[in-house]
Amino acid sequence: MSLDARETALRERALTRTMLRAAMRASDIDLDGASDLDLGRYVGLRSGDALWMSARAVDADGAAATSGAAGALGTALTLVAQSQLRSASPIARITIVGEPGSLGVVARQAAYFPIEITVAELDGSKLSPASPAAHAERREPSAAHLGFVETFRASGADAVVEHGVVGAEVNGLEVARVVDEDGTPRMRIGVGVHDRETFRMLHGDDAGIDHLREVVRHVAQHRAEGAPAHPLNRLAPERALRATVVCDPSRIGARVMRCAEPPVARANLKDSVPCVATATMDDGEDAVIVFTAGVMVDAVPFAADARDRLNPQAKLLIVAETRNMLPTQLHLSAMLSRPAAFVSA
Repeated sequence: MSLDARETALRERALTRTMLRAAMRASDIDLDGASDLDLGRYVGLRSGDALWMSARAVDADGAAATSGAAGALGTALTLVAQSQLRSASPIARITIVGEPGSLGVVARQAAYFPIEITVAELDGSKLSPASPAAHAERREPSAAHLGFVETFRASGADAVVEHGVVGAEVNGLEVARVVDEDGTPRMRIGVGVHDRETFRMLHGDDAGIDHLREVVRHVAQHRAEGAPAHPLNRLAPERALRATVVCDPSRIGARVMRCAEPPVARANLKDSVPCVATATMDDGEDAVIVFTAGVMVDAVPFAADARDRLNPQAKLLIVAETRNMLPTQLHLSAMLSRPAAFVSA
């Protein structure tokens, strides 16, 4: 990291800490007893058994992180879990502070935990509660967009519909999607928006199923289990795991499994975020299944959010590699008002 980037990051963190202290003053908190906490990309302060943290994440280069408020709750809860497991003076209360209009999803997810969590908006010197956002209404693709589903399947890809977007995935990696251009639905091939534009420049508007078949064949060889490391198998590892389990639901004791859309649409293909499925288990019970890769601090609140949107009465399972089932993650899953269970596939 360059000196300029380091200075920018330090400056942004200092500004965020100033904002957080202003919020604490607005709540008549004694700042003399507050201590700084190392929360990675987030700024936090602890006063007694209370944790205060900013919902604004700052990356190492000083830029606002793409995950932003979405990771704030998971970070705070992880610290709570650690304090309850390891400390004689655990954190009992959380206050997450952010800009007006940015905390609706955080406030909704906070309600799944039976501990005292305040999600507040700071507007100047005024601190007020953030209203939980309603779940996004389901967007059904048009019949014209759904007409590409058979084309995707005929190419050897899986057709996946999320938040109104019809896409083609190969072992969990999107390789094409349907987009509207001047009111006309078109199949655009590529991994992400830039790759789609490059493919279009090379092949024009007439790329069809033969082009897609070739892309599917190329991607499939790199996404196959045991394939050597390659950029194409580093993307969307959680979706590769979902694709494997959907093909063989018995790996987690399920009878039938179907891909489902996440509670919040993905911002891009490069960020690793949990993905979702619904299932009927071997005992006939309905379940919402959430797949993760690595250690995702927001996996548990994300999973609870997915269940609340898809089937609030269902069992909730979080699928992860055994090595990533850390004590803090297991503790968080048990902290939910309706606990979840971690399982491996």
